[in-house]
Amino acid sequence: MYVKVAADGSVVLEDKDNFRAFKIVVEGSPARLEQVRRALNGTADVQDQGHAWIYEQALRKRPEVEGDATWQSNLGAMIEKARPHGWVDDAKKAIRAHIEWTEK
Repeated sequence: MYVKVAADGSVVLEDKDNFRAFKIVVEGSPARLEQVRRALNGTADVQDQGHAWIYEQALRKRPEVEGDATWQSNLGAMIEKARPHGWVDDAKKAIRAHIEWTEK
């Protein structure tokens, strides 16, 4: 799954059932970093051009998946698999994701 930040700044959850490819995809170049930080405010803590921490509750509340009990359970399983790798920050209640920049 990935959180997509479109060129217009909108944010959507795509490929939502792929729990093996967690990332943020941004339309554009790293020159948009500050715009991306603003677009993801409340969804993720963008650390730098390469990584961000996506808040678990922000994912769970996405309209694409909020009412999907199976998806919610699968997200929990993904988080538990990521935990031993250091990809879960319990203090922030967030999961680490790399950022992929794409030129549109």
